[in-house]
Amino acid sequence: MDTIIRGMRNVLRNPLRLLLIVLLLGASLMLVAAMVSLNSSAQQQLATVHQEVGTAITINYVTNDSQNAGPSTSTTGNPGQNGFGGRGFFTQPTVTPVPNSAVASVKSLPGVASVEESLRRSDTTSTLKTSTIQTPDGRSISIPPSVNGISTGATHFTLAGGSTPTLTSGRTFQTSDANSYVAMMSQTLADSNSLTVGSTFTMKGKTFTIIGLYTTDQQFASNSLVVPLATMQSIFSIDGVDSITVYAQSYEQVDALAVKLRSKLGKAYDVVTEASTYANTINALNTAQNSIKLALIVAIITATLVIIFAVFITVRERTIEIGTLKAIGASHWQVIRQFWGEVLALSVVAAVIAVGLLATLGPVISQAFNVATPTTTTTAVGFGGRRFGAGRALFATPAVNLNVHLSSATLNAQTLLIIVGLGMGLAVLTSVIPAWYVARIKPAEVLRRG
Repeated sequence: MDTIIRGMRNVLRNPLRLLLIVLLLGASLMLVAAMVSLNSSAQQQLATVHQEVGTAITINYVTNDSQNAGPSTSTTGNPGQNGFGGRGFFTQPTVTPVPNSAVASVKSLPGVASVEESLRRSDTTSTLKTSTIQTPDGRSISIPPSVNGISTGATHFTLAGGSTPTLTSGRTFQTSDANSYVAMMSQTLADSNSLTVGSTFTMKGKTFTIIGLYTTDQQFASNSLVVPLATMQSIFSIDGVDSITVYAQSYEQVDALAVKLRSKLGKAYDVVTEASTYANTINALNTAQNSIKLALIVAIITATLVIIFAVFITVRERTIEIGTLKAIGASHWQVIRQFWGEVLALSVVAAVIAVGLLATLGPVISQAFNVATPTTTTTAVGFGGRRFGAGRALFATPAVNLNVHLSSATLNAQTLLIIVGLGMGLAVLTSVIPAWYVARIKPAEVLRRG
């Protein structure tokens, strides 16, 4: 205890130098703790983004994408993917079906966990009474029912416009319904036709039985019904689907699988991974993480150099004192313990300053490394709970922004342990300097020079 007290007194011999050293060392320790905290936050954000991205890969004809991107001219009386554009108010682009042979080819590729197909058409010859839709300019119009086909075992599904359908009564499709004339219908469309679960209706000359009713959050989707994909292909005489959604076995395999799909299908198809829509956010997070790691390394090196420099200068300027102590009988370890006490006291003071700096400046430092890059992407909405599932949508929702922010580097148990642990570790490391220097000093030579 006397050694520690003596060491603390020796530290206070030069207050100005002490102030500069503890401020530099404290700031370095604070930066180390802050960078470790921010690096952990960046890793968590990357993991979150990877979970959001999922493993979906969407496949469409390139010609379909180019048509959907421009004004639609087909006036079939249906809501088109272009909203209210086109020559007609409700328009639907002409879609070239992806043939079933291409679907089979995709399913045979190694690394494909599952494949889901989407198909959507309007029943322009329907005998069903449709609900009235209000247009932005105040007009009331009626549109034909929108028929959606889903593949057997599909767990990711949304209706036109990305609306969220929720099952209210009845059941969803089962494997045995793959080729059956059964349907799920929106509650609004069913009410307009006085239909309930178990009721039948005619479409394309076939009699369908309603097995489930759902509600939606958009008026366009309220005029819709869902049937098994194979049944829809049969009654609409379509050999194929509008698009394919492929799921890789893991996020890490998505890019490699996308390369295989492009090679397998050729340039006629557009293969898009969900990760590509998050590229800006992922790149920004990686850049921020690299900057944080660089700042962490610089902070550790700075803290090490500061304490080494302080100890080395302190030992050198007290050569006569060390020689005198050894001359009057002090052992090597007695002298070294005194310097250890000084280094320990220096580290304790610096750690206290680091704690105060982190508590006050942590949020400010975090802002310098913050990632707030909006990523325009499509999100999927599906039937969760009593819904069909969640994930990549067969019909994507309007683009939304994903903002990723790193958590603030605040004082907590982790950062406190980092500051104290690193301070003590540097104290032990730099204690080698006085041990080496004291062992080299010969009292007779020191006294003779003095």
